[in-house]
Amino acid sequence: MTKEIWYAKQHQLKIASEALPILKKHLMVYLAMEERTGKSITAIRITEACNNVSNVLIITTKKALNGWFETLEKHPHTNIYTCINYESVHKISGKVDLVILDESHKFISGYPKTSIIWQKVKNFTLNKPIIYCSATPYAQGTQMLFHQFALSKWSPWKRYSNFYDWYRDYSVRKANGELFTKKITASESIVDYTKVNHNKVKSDCKHLFISYTREELGFEHEPNDVLHYITLSKNLKDIYNTIVTKKVLHFSHAETSKDYTLVCDTPAKLRATLHMLEGGVLKVGDEYLNLGFNEKVDFILNKWGDSKNLVIMYYFKADKIKLEKYFKNATILHAQTNAEGVDLSTYKDLVIYTQNHSTAQHTQRRARQANMNRKEEINVNYLLVKGAASAKAYKTVSVNKENFVDTVFEVI
Repeated sequence: MTKEIWYAKQHQLKIASEALPILKKHLMVYLAMEERTGKSITAIRITEACNNVSNVLIITTKKALNGWFETLEKHPHTNIYTCINYESVHKISGKVDLVILDESHKFISGYPKTSIIWQKVKNFTLNKPIIYCSATPYAQGTQMLFHQFALSKWSPWKRYSNFYDWYRDYSVRKANGELFTKKITASESIVDYTKVNHNKVKSDCKHLFISYTREELGFEHEPNDVLHYITLSKNLKDIYNTIVTKKVLHFSHAETSKDYTLVCDTPAKLRATLHMLEGGVLKVGDEYLNLGFNEKVDFILNKWGDSKNLVIMYYFKADKIKLEKYFKNATILHAQTNAEGVDLSTYKDLVIYTQNHSTAQHTQRRARQANMNRKEEINVNYLLVKGAASAKAYKTVSVNKENFVDTVFEVI
């Protein structure tokens, strides 16, 4: 059998030629093109054109590893490439001439403090040229860039020893000069580090970025969000509203013949419970319970059927258990772990059954079907309930471009 070969597309060669002089001059470059535009092959073409580079370390997410392995197998190259996920980078030994940080908005962009993973990555990057790759380099704000660039001794903010020193110069303050704060408990507040002069930050580092949209690169179809509002039964609404108002639910479960008490004593547990409840499931202790309400499942079956052309993305394990009971042909994927590094362009329909609360992953997830060769339109279908947790979450991550951390919910 003839080996399949992936050659670089013209736009990838063009971007690589634009990136190379930036990398040579500043010893870092940030590929911030939109999802599915071929950042991996573009990064490889850059490294192949670098003098004195033979050994390249690629650090990526666990989910994206197989995609890199396949790309390196099928795309011609001469350098030696080592791929590893962020969590395992400490296992690497040997010579490294250049580092590619894939999905660089993850693991290494936290603030105000760094993580253990960041510290381990820094051991390989501090004195090396770096190619950053991410379609969402600062989805929660440009403050996410400080520690990404701090992995290099050539950071545009190398004069700052830590994030706190940097923030003093780049923060947006109240009229009286005080820093903005946010409440984390009824009696405790902390500095709100999202209050940053974003224009000032971007001005400092814009020379490092290469950004293109899919439309600019010639993609025929862009993802369209299609919102489907599901009507819950009166009984399910009553359960939902009881949890919203009392934060406690006492109920009997016919399938297990047991009585349960569910207590939502934290904001996170309340958010998760309300999201699960829209799909007719709950988690109590270590048990995943199907309450027998199938509004979402029935909607999918009536509109798309159980098709091999269908992908359904869930977030909670209770949802997965239920979906696997009713769908034997559709592909069922976790909405968080498959938000990045997965090509779904060959599937006709994508349904977001439940999603996590990250705006970056929302942006990445909705582009999984995008491909320059795709001829069909791309509709990303969201199953929402008006006034409920799902509709609030969608508005927050999609429209407001913020992570969903709401703690107050209303009856529906």
